[in-house]
Amino acid sequence: MFRTAVLLILSCFINNLFSQSNTLIGTITDSDQTPIELASVVLLNPKDSTVVTYSITDSKGFFQLTASKRETLLFQASSLGFKPFYKKIYLQSKHIDLKTIVLQDDVSTLDAVMISAVVPIQIKKDTIAFNTNSFKVNHDDTIEKLLGKLPGVEIDSDGKVVAQGEEVQRIFVNGKEFFGGDPAIVLKNLSADAISKVEVIDKKSDETELTGIDDGNKEVIINFTLKKNRQNQGFGKLSGGIGSDKRYFGNVNFNQFNPKTQVSVIGKFNNINITGSNIKGFLENASGLDDESSEESMTATKPKSFSGFLTTGVTGVHYGHEFKKKESVNADYFFNHTNNYGLSNTNRLTFSNTSNFDFKALNDFNNTSNNHNLNFNYENKSNSKYSLKITGGLIADMRDNFIDSKGKYFNEDGNLATTNDYILNTKNDRSTGRINTQFYRRLQKKGRSFNAGISANISDRSYFNTQKSIRTSNIGSPNEREREQFTLRDEYFKTDKINLLFTYTEPLIVKHFLKISGTAVHILDQEHAKQLRTDITRDNEETFSYNFFHNERRYSTKFLHNYVSKKWFLSYGAEIQDINRTFGENNHKDIVRNQYYTNPLAMLQYKPKRGIKYRLNYQRQIKSPRTPQITTVVNDLNPYNIRTGNPNLKNEKLDVLTFNTNIHDFKSALSFYANIQYRCIQNTIISNVTIDDDFVRTRTYDNAGDTQNLKANLSLSKKINKLNIRYTLKNKTLFSTSKALVNLKLNDVETQDYWFSFQLENSNKSILDIKAGASLSLNHTNFSLDDDLDRKYTKQQYFASFDCQVSNKLNFNTQFDYITFTDNTFTEIQKLPLLNAAVSYAFSKNNNILKLVLIDIFNKNVDIYRRSTVNYFEETVTESLGRYAILSYSYRLNNNKRRK
Repeated sequence: MFRTAVLLILSCFINNLFSQSNTLIGTITDSDQTPIELASVVLLNPKDSTVVTYSITDSKGFFQLTASKRETLLFQASSLGFKPFYKKIYLQSKHIDLKTIVLQDDVSTLDAVMISAVVPIQIKKDTIAFNTNSFKVNHDDTIEKLLGKLPGVEIDSDGKVVAQGEEVQRIFVNGKEFFGGDPAIVLKNLSADAISKVEVIDKKSDETELTGIDDGNKEVIINFTLKKNRQNQGFGKLSGGIGSDKRYFGNVNFNQFNPKTQVSVIGKFNNINITGSNIKGFLENASGLDDESSEESMTATKPKSFSGFLTTGVTGVHYGHEFKKKESVNADYFFNHTNNYGLSNTNRLTFSNTSNFDFKALNDFNNTSNNHNLNFNYENKSNSKYSLKITGGLIADMRDNFIDSKGKYFNEDGNLATTNDYILNTKNDRSTGRINTQFYRRLQKKGRSFNAGISANISDRSYFNTQKSIRTSNIGSPNEREREQFTLRDEYFKTDKINLLFTYTEPLIVKHFLKISGTAVHILDQEHAKQLRTDITRDNEETFSYNFFHNERRYSTKFLHNYVSKKWFLSYGAEIQDINRTFGENNHKDIVRNQYYTNPLAMLQYKPKRGIKYRLNYQRQIKSPRTPQITTVVNDLNPYNIRTGNPNLKNEKLDVLTFNTNIHDFKSALSFYANIQYRCIQNTIISNVTIDDDFVRTRTYDNAGDTQNLKANLSLSKKINKLNIRYTLKNKTLFSTSKALVNLKLNDVETQDYWFSFQLENSNKSILDIKAGASLSLNHTNFSLDDDLDRKYTKQQYFASFDCQVSNKLNFNTQFDYITFTDNTFTEIQKLPLLNAAVSYAFSKNNNILKLVLIDIFNKNVDIYRRSTVNYFEETVTESLGRYAILSYSYRLNNNKRRK
């Protein structure tokens, strides 16, 4: 089956790759013979007006189109303010020159709806708009799949949306926020076929929009415009499915979008490891296997994911209302319930400078989470002289975590030396409240303005922990002994943070501005704990309690000189910073730290023309130690993994230099993005690890000189018109140096991480959507403790996907991934082939869909994760869903027939 699937995909891809191509060229002008730049030119299928290929004109009005079929197509040229031009073209195996095409003025000017109906791509100022009818989507696709088909837009491995090389911060629907603008919720819960237009907007800051003076701050947002027949009436979808091995899912969403009011309801439940949302922090500590040592990791760790078996329930409600133009309020509530359980095997090689040992553990985990999330915002930009924005939210999170771990320690000779079995139950309740107010005011003189803001964040966390452990040491020797302990620990953490901001901008001479800003930040961390430990073996009890606080006040003033022109933006200056920290235990003498800093900062940006941007940024940052790093309290909840702090730690000083390049040319279909960052850290805070003969691990922290790292992310994507394909090359590179003290010996660690990716896909996706490629991850980690420990880790992934629209009603798609893990630390080479397939049939005029999905056809029900830290290598293999099939049905609510 595997060979057949791969050969089918490759044969279709090669056939599409080497189809004979034909080229069409010409020039577009207005009636005065002036070239029209950024005019849209497109070849359409005369039968159904679907797009075959498209491009835009350059500054001289020139265009070039390439198609692989020898047939009659409809040529269309259009631009805002002009009447569209149409001409039937018969493509042959030769170049066709249409010479000069003159577009006539359109007095009435097409409105936005008409433009969306005929123009596949439209470019104006800071906005790029895509007509969704030009991009093939399946009947049941969400807009997440739609975005993946747009040029210059992608969804990376972390689920982040990246447009033109920059992360998308917020997503709007009909120009209004939807579920707090959280991209993950929007992308996973709206149908692609409800969208008529997608706009990628390079949005200026609120201050720039009010004053008209660029302050160098922008964010990329995406706005989805609903189809006309989906507005002013309710629409949505019901879907459900049942499958083998008692698998099931159910989804419902309903939306009512009126000009003034928007209401949406979302509901999901399933046991097929799909969360359906990605609220920030929702995936933290999902597996229950984190030992809080991830901060020591020398390699880029993957995001937490749900391995094992997961049951999910999700409910969400959004309400938005516009009081008048540019004045609106939005609120949403989201509830998540998850139950995640399973088994995992951990294999760890630890080096301690005196001896090395292996640790193996079998972990049985079962975690439950109930998360309530309420967000709201009020925005008023109706007055041309000022604007006001208020945002806030409430979060309540209740978690119950259980882990039963059976661990074994093996000495250098491979003999079992110690066993450590423990059962840990944790009840964790967290609540957070936040509010932020921003006020911008434009003053009388052009360019003169000020803004003031205040934000407050209050967070409470409580932990109730019970742990029972049985540890047997010196197995097989006359000194063999067993110790059984029971620990009960009640912990409470509270963080209060208040931030005040004031900024004033004064115009100097033409294009020059003085900007003065001041901030005051107050952070108060409080910790309270009570612990009772019963040594069952020795029949005694120990009680322990503490109250610890960390109070930090930061005052800073920035003086900046800004130069602003059409192509250049220059900003430079200095920040004067005063950091006061007071911390310690109650009933003990307070520890006080006061420091003053002068931090230079500068930014240079050059935009020679549309679609090209270069940015160089330098900043010095001061990073205070975190509360767990300076605490004077010993945390021995796990008596064999003890953590404490160092109250004498100094602040870290970071010098960060970043260079960004964004090049996006629609005419040549070229996209190139680069992000290069160099960081030098003084007074680096490092881990100080000691491991005794009983394998008890104690960790604290120290300052250890300078460390540095260099990180580079590159991406190149180009369409080859003659072959009708697009290739994408990506590279991520990380060079870093770090240090750690292991049993009082300094361990210098050098890390090199490389990631390469290559992908090919066809350009014309009206019937077939084919992708194939490979990625390679390399990690080289060198340790000064022992050269024999130097690690080389390789991950190879090969993938191919095939999506065929067999007819207007029938769709078939499949995806194959083959992953191998090679590591000189672990002798076994892990191989993981994954094959999924789906076939769907839309059997009614409303596109109600019957769908059969086959998951993990080869039944490789595992998840593999490897990492390096300052003193150990680790591999975790977690069981997950294996092969299953699920049959589902989707029903559209108020799905009007499409307009021709």
